Amino acid sequence: MKKILIIKHGSLGDVILSIYPIFSIKKHYQKSNITILTESKYYDLLKFIPFVDNIKFDNRPKLINLFVMIKLCVWFYREKFDWVFDLQTSSRTNIYFFIFSIFSNFKWNGIAKKCSHPHLSDNRKTLHTIERHRQQLKIAGIKSIKIIDWGFLKSDISKLNLGDNLFLIVIGGSIHRPEKRWATENYIQLIKYLNEKNVCPVIIGGIAEKKYLTNQNFTKVKFTNLVGKTNYLDLAEIAKKSKYIVGNDTGPMHLLVQCSKEDTKKVVLFGSDSNPKLCAPVGKNVFIIQKNLINDILLDDVIKVLD
Repeated sequence: MKKILIIKHGSLGDVILSIYPIFSIKKHYQKSNITILTESKYYDLLKFIPFVDNIKFDNRPKLINLFVMIKLCVWFYREKFDWVFDLQTSSRTNIYFFIFSIFSNFKWNGIAKKCSHPHLSDNRKTLHTIERHRQQLKIAGIKSIKIIDWGFLKSDISKLNLGDNLFLIVIGGSIHRPEKRWATENYIQLIKYLNEKNVCPVIIGGIAEKKYLTNQNFTKVKFTNLVGKTNYLDLAEIAKKSKYIVGNDTGPMHLLVQCSKEDTKKVVLFGSDSNPKLCAPVGKNVFIIQKNLINDILLDDVIKVLD
């Protein structure tokens, strides 16, 4: 049985996209023990992948934190991994490779130049994340990216009293990247339009989005407020009950897109701060609306896609 370590840090959206290669690695190495090295905030998502045996936390402290780094190195040495798949492919994980290889023998698939299976293609930074993972794994002998049944993410959402054919609106986005957020007033106008069509949408967001609901204009429209009231599993179940999903380029949007039905219409809004050709959610019926400034996207632009 192979002992395999998969490394993945980063944003929630990137972690969602990395689940595809994680499943592909397991399909290729069916008799294997899988450990994921990731940030603690993703434990409540990744622990539900049915074949993951262990999750090791790495919250990316400063590399000069010798105590933490020594603990990580001792752990790695004791685990005796046969393979390491570096899905983060960062300068940090390249340093991990250099340090780990001093005292351990293993196969490494990543971008470290001296690793056993490097992905050093000149165009790798121009590829969508899924295609980049596909090419990287191919170098390690894994020929395809597995199609995933996201049904492993389950939750009892009966307490939310939701119907079917929901219209979801994802108002959230990175706290540190406001340029990725369509303005609150735009979403209010979208809700007003839906109300005129006798549609009461469901608003999704994290605790950080609660402040946006203090806008007085939200009192003039009808919606179901689930901001700060859902976890990863809840979102997966809500996605299955949705007919339309509209939102910013944000991690929860990735999860909703993956877990929704194929005929659900998914509309993702982009400005110039991120490139949908590199990181857009993947799936059927995914529609990208992008303008240089995200708030140059008009309500009519969204309505045209929805109709």
